[in-house]
Amino acid sequence: MIASHLVPAAMVSAAIAPALLLLWLVVAGDSRPQPARLVSIAVLLGALSMLVAAAVELGLQRYLPMPQNPWLAAGVNALLLAAIPEETLKVSLIAAIALRSRDFDEPMDGVVYGTAVGLGFAALENLFYVTGDANWQSVAVLRGVLTVPLHGAFGAIAGAYIARARFTGALGFGRSTPWRLPRLIVLAWLVPVVLHASFDTAVFSLQHASTMTGDTDTAAGAAVLALLAGAIVGFGTIVFAAIKARRIARRQKGWITPKRLPVGQWRNVWAECLIGVGFSFVGVALLIAGEPAAKFLGALLLVAAAGLSWKCAKHLNGVAKSRRQATAAAAAVAP
Repeated sequence: MIASHLVPAAMVSAAIAPALLLLWLVVAGDSRPQPARLVSIAVLLGALSMLVAAAVELGLQRYLPMPQNPWLAAGVNALLLAAIPEETLKVSLIAAIALRSRDFDEPMDGVVYGTAVGLGFAALENLFYVTGDANWQSVAVLRGVLTVPLHGAFGAIAGAYIARARFTGALGFGRSTPWRLPRLIVLAWLVPVVLHASFDTAVFSLQHASTMTGDTDTAAGAAVLALLAGAIVGFGTIVFAAIKARRIARRQKGWITPKRLPVGQWRNVWAECLIGVGFSFVGVALLIAGEPAAKFLGALLLVAAAGLSWKCAKHLNGVAKSRRQATAAAAAVAP
């Protein structure tokens, strides 16, 4: 049983751990390390976009008329009050990073930064859901298994299409053809929106089915169908994102071989970096809600987090700088 003064820290840990673990799997799986600074910015922007999306959705709820039919209302809510606002914000951020950052220099970067934006959004959203529910343990498990990875997958899919648009014709993605660039940009927005809306429609329909008080058999059947549809769309989206990431990574591999840097220990460094991020959240929770001993532990965690973050960021940013220099040197001598 968790002591009462440690519950807030446990909630925060349960809320952010899935996003941090998934982020580590993605950044550590890249063939070359990304700068910690830009990955952190992508996560932070994703988290901030969640707040903006929440404000937009609250405004739309006040002025947007809803259908009387609850099943139709589930689809309208999913599309207009969730999928379109959220994915529009996330895709805009991923596109901005792709266009503005000089570190976005290979297609796989689209998957990395897209996932980072999506998981930043998911981490903050998950924090609100977990800390706002009395049965927070079950909420943390359910959302950590599907909802958090799903937001990361939406970002990865959008990032993959944006990367293909930026690197048109490279890595066997096809030759430049009319309308190829706008088509890929539209797909970067449309595919996540459709998948997101489909998943949320199933979730909202499941919620409605659980409140039906009429025909019990009908309610049970509707709930089973909604649950099955949500699982198929959710896990199917994650698999689809993984396939697209794998395809880009495989086609990119031969292209970057002449410019590859030693692998080094950046996978372990990224693990330390994200552990430090987790320490900082838990430390703040302990400082706010803990007893004197817990506050002391929280202060120690913040000190450890600062040390780990500084060490890891210095290493990763240094490697990323060396990578840019090596790429520039290879381009300068190329015929």
